[in-house]
Amino acid sequence: MGDTRNDTFLDEDFETYLKKMSCLAVMRVEYDERCELARGVEDCKNIINLFNYFEMMYCKFHISNKTTEIAVMCIFMLGVLGFLMLMGHVVGTYFGPALKILSKKMHMSEYLAGATLLAFGNASPDIFANLMPIRADAAIFTITIGNAVSIILISGGTVCFLKPFKMNGHSTVRDLLFLLLACEILRFVVFFGGKVTIIESIILISVYVVYLFINILDLILSRISIRKLQKDITTLKQQPNTLERNQKLMKKQTELYDLVKDDRVEINDNDTYIFGSRIRRSSWGNSRRSSTYVGDKLSYGIGTRKADPRPAIIDIEATRTILHNETNPKNLYLFKEFFESLVPIDLDEWSTRGCFGRFIIILRSPIVFVYTVFVPVIDYELDKHGWSKLLNCTQIITNPAILITIVHSMLKWTYDSWYIRLNFDYSQYSLCITVPLAIIVFWHSRTDLPPPYHFLFVILSGISSMITILVCATEIEVLSSIVGIVFNLTANYMAITFGSLANATSDMMANVALAMQGYEKMAYAAIFGGPFFSMLVGMGVAFYFNKNVREKGSSFWLYGEHGENCYVFLVITIVCTLWWLFTFNFFARRSAGLFSYLLYSIFLLYATLIELDWVHEFADDQMFDPE
Repeated sequence: MGDTRNDTFLDEDFETYLKKMSCLAVMRVEYDERCELARGVEDCKNIINLFNYFEMMYCKFHISNKTTEIAVMCIFMLGVLGFLMLMGHVVGTYFGPALKILSKKMHMSEYLAGATLLAFGNASPDIFANLMPIRADAAIFTITIGNAVSIILISGGTVCFLKPFKMNGHSTVRDLLFLLLACEILRFVVFFGGKVTIIESIILISVYVVYLFINILDLILSRISIRKLQKDITTLKQQPNTLERNQKLMKKQTELYDLVKDDRVEINDNDTYIFGSRIRRSSWGNSRRSSTYVGDKLSYGIGTRKADPRPAIIDIEATRTILHNETNPKNLYLFKEFFESLVPIDLDEWSTRGCFGRFIIILRSPIVFVYTVFVPVIDYELDKHGWSKLLNCTQIITNPAILITIVHSMLKWTYDSWYIRLNFDYSQYSLCITVPLAIIVFWHSRTDLPPPYHFLFVILSGISSMITILVCATEIEVLSSIVGIVFNLTANYMAITFGSLANATSDMMANVALAMQGYEKMAYAAIFGGPFFSMLVGMGVAFYFNKNVREKGSSFWLYGEHGENCYVFLVITIVCTLWWLFTFNFFARRSAGLFSYLLYSIFLLYATLIELDWVHEFADDQMFDPE
């Protein structure tokens, strides 16, 4: 009887120990014992998303030695590249066109669209990632500030290097100063009182609301100025032709031109696509129209080339109706167009690529096929705006069902062995709405002309893109954490190096793709707007829902070992960016891009030296009062 009671106590102690045990400890036991610990340690269950990688490694793959473990880590790194390739395709084919259409429909300026819509799209994965279990006790201040440094230096540097342009001076300076303010407010909130309250989290979100109001007010005032200038110019043209009148007229016309060119987002006519294939083939012939703009040639020299002229503006109605003929049957080429739209390899793109380019096309083709089947393309630059009647009608049914299934499964968070269990409890009911809707659209629409409500498909395309980017970003972070644990690297170091670099890469794909298509001001606005959104809304939401931050002393683990280093480098980054902006008169030059890369290299070097204990971090050593 006594032995049974002792065994019970030992079992309870062991269960309690497993709940408090770090996943790092799993790496210190023998390989044949890691499977049981991977299933029992609570901390390991936080480092999962779609897949339980620890259980996959030690229970499915049965890793038994260091060599095999390193080989699996290499496979995981290839998985990271795969997720980056997936994000690149989604950004180029779905997210970018959806963003431009939304900006145009909402009558936004290019700068406001970048600072809000594109910034939200780039930063939204951080909001959801901060709510994931893996970040429940993570140094999210360090992660957020580290991501900001990486995005400004890597994404911003790449845009400056590939697409030199003249930026909007007052808007750029305003956003940099707002970014510095957000960093200081966030740092104060983390340290004040040693914990974060609900009121403080609401204050963070409120600051972003103020920023949003200022941006909208700026656009309104700009359009009032445009109308006033147009009226003044009309009045001046009616006056007698004198030298003084001509000087005033020229001055006002110059002011009007500077305001009008940034007033609204237009759909540019260009063929520059950096990530993914944007050509939809069909029985109507190559549906990609012949562009009058050959696109920006990528040049990798050191010297800054002259800024490219702005591409011509697309005639949206012309690309919509280019293949329409009232005498055509409503379902002309219905099935032929459907099957040709599903081909994942474009022969024109294939013929112009070299061996490496064709290898990438082959690797990308499964991703392209799956997304072509389930996600609608709506792009005003394509003939018929990407409309494929039968394919789009099937996507009305399949796309919502898949999105609901993925989101519900991630929220339910149950696993069958090493992979997440797909939950169809809610998605099956979506068919009650989507099937009749698809039948109505099929009955009403034509194959040679998109219906008037075709732009509503941008909702499906945009949400699919956002969820894909979220899943990919989370998987990359989980894989980076696992690699760090296996190689005995701290979580903070992995977060601000590999994690933030992956985060910046996903943002860079969206920003560079838009910049090369003539939306460089939108892209550069998002480079500052994304980190600003993450610091205020992303952190504010995380603080509001995370009860752990209410505990006294939570500021210590929120700030992390590398928190002060990230903060110092972000301040340096903002000051240096302001310095070269004023020096170059707000002209983005290639030398500014190279300088950004150099500064980021110094950041990585310093973080690595701290990890190796070769240098001391900027922060003071922590002192604890004896109890």
